[in-house]
Amino acid sequence: MFRDLSFEVMPEEAVVVMGPNGSGKTSLLRCLAGIPDAFPNITKTTTQAYVGHLNALKGEWTVKENLIYQTKTTLHELTNVLAEKKLDSLLDQKVRMLSMGQQRQIALCRLPLSQATLWLLDEPTSHLDEKATEHFWHEVKRHLNHGGAVVLTSHAHIPLSQAKVIMLNG
Repeated sequence: MFRDLSFEVMPEEAVVVMGPNGSGKTSLLRCLAGIPDAFPNITKTTTQAYVGHLNALKGEWTVKENLIYQTKTTLHELTNVLAEKKLDSLLDQKVRMLSMGQQRQIALCRLPLSQATLWLLDEPTSHLDEKATEHFWHEVKRHLNHGGAVVLTSHAHIPLSQAKVIMLNG
């Protein structure tokens, strides 16, 4: 699948994986996340959080139920993160009733709640409006400034001047 591909992700560093559809961006991210666990040569020395194309939210559960179950966080921490993103009014809403953009924002809330050092993100701004996208990049920059690292895929412009870019040719 991948040949001659090697890279390190250091604290405070962002790596952007780009390439045409079908070039392996999502497959690479899934390998890094250990999905499937078929690549034993990947060295993981840090905690990680993964948000893929699918938001991995249970539609019949509320936002609160989903996030508490997935992140093992407290209701107080959850409420603080949602309030910062102006999503606290959605706390008791069933996920199936939310727009795709709202569902994506809720899925991305797992990142700061996870306490993970490395964020693995597959096209994280898909379905986000301009304001939510801006807030997302602010959150990424804050994570990097606090010693975190990010590997993400994208087809869009990335507003991170310090990002390393890996181009996959397919």
